[in-house]
Amino acid sequence: MKDALTLWHERKSNYWKEARGYLRFILNSGFVVSLYFLFIFLTIYYQRFVETMPEHFPVALLLTLLFTWRLTAGGVRTFVKQADIVFLLPYEARMQPYFARAVRYSMLWQLAYIIVLMMAAGPLFTARIGEGAVFWLALVVLLALKSWNVLAVWKEQRLPSKGERVSHICLRLLLNGVTVYLLFVKAPYWLVLGLLVFMVLLYVLYWRGFSLKYTLKWARLIEVESSMLMFFYRIANAFIDVPQLQQQVRERKYASFIIPFLGGKKRTVYSFLYARTFLRANDYVGTYVRLLFVGGIVLYIVPAGWLQVAIALLFIHMTMMQLSTLSFHYVTNMWVDLYPVRADESKTSLTAVVLRLLVVQVVLFSFVIVLTQAFLHAGVMLVAGSLFAVYGSYTLIHRKKGKYRRVR
Repeated sequence: MKDALTLWHERKSNYWKEARGYLRFILNSGFVVSLYFLFIFLTIYYQRFVETMPEHFPVALLLTLLFTWRLTAGGVRTFVKQADIVFLLPYEARMQPYFARAVRYSMLWQLAYIIVLMMAAGPLFTARIGEGAVFWLALVVLLALKSWNVLAVWKEQRLPSKGERVSHICLRLLLNGVTVYLLFVKAPYWLVLGLLVFMVLLYVLYWRGFSLKYTLKWARLIEVESSMLMFFYRIANAFIDVPQLQQQVRERKYASFIIPFLGGKKRTVYSFLYARTFLRANDYVGTYVRLLFVGGIVLYIVPAGWLQVAIALLFIHMTMMQLSTLSFHYVTNMWVDLYPVRADESKTSLTAVVLRLLVVQVVLFSFVIVLTQAFLHAGVMLVAGSLFAVYGSYTLIHRKKGKYRRVR
């Protein structure tokens, strides 16, 4: 077996070599241009919003929710592979330097994430909570909390059941939420410090004991690593074929009522397949809901006007690009080719399913604009968004597939 540190550096290097290749395609795509313009618009109007923010706006609560989520979320990148459960399991005792590097690597990335998030929230923080030493002290506390969470989540990978892991996540969520809220409402420093000391003692006396009580769960490490890797692959898959992309299927019976709506009245074979794929495969429905939710919040926050229409169209374009990969699930499936249907039915059905999803997004975005009392712009959004959804569903999503993928 290779030295543990040598193996770590080799696997990290291989991952970034592969990731750089995909990032090159992403950075050269039109999607990045959309994000760039969206970033410019949001930067300008974010500052204006801070300057005209109502006195009763709950800044402390908003930042508490944001940072509690980011502090609690996240895992440890180990770069382990499926075969490791067979070949590296006998050498587990010699793998400690490898996993120590994995924890440190993950911690540095997640601390950087917190720093960027705090800098982005800086105008809100300094406008209502404090500036100077108060800001930097809050950042130090948040970095300490994130470090504690990374160490804790690494120990939680040894827990034998999902229920136990979920209960510990809930415990960390509660501790993070209380500490961050006290920090942002400027509670007495001794109270925040006392909570930090309590969390350190809790880790030393409780979480660290998992190493003695439970064995390392290799299957769980592989599951976490695969989930993180597939997240990146799904993003890259919107721009270029990713052969390593594994299809993950979730049953989601509770949302089965959506399938008839997406499939339409004709209920063709492919419309049924694409509707079920959107609902159950990978994270299409999650990505769609997130873009819908974030887009709605942005539209509600920015000043009423034509900017709302532009931002809404940008979010529709991003959604369109994510949904354009739906057909990839069946490109290499020979059983689908045996269906006694017309050759063009796949394209027609994909168009219909994507169009319905985009129209729902257009209607909801228009409704959010109505809530801001920009009635004229809501009407324009409804018309322009619908036309863009039709154009994208009939042309853009298929052009994307033809450019980067093997056409059926």
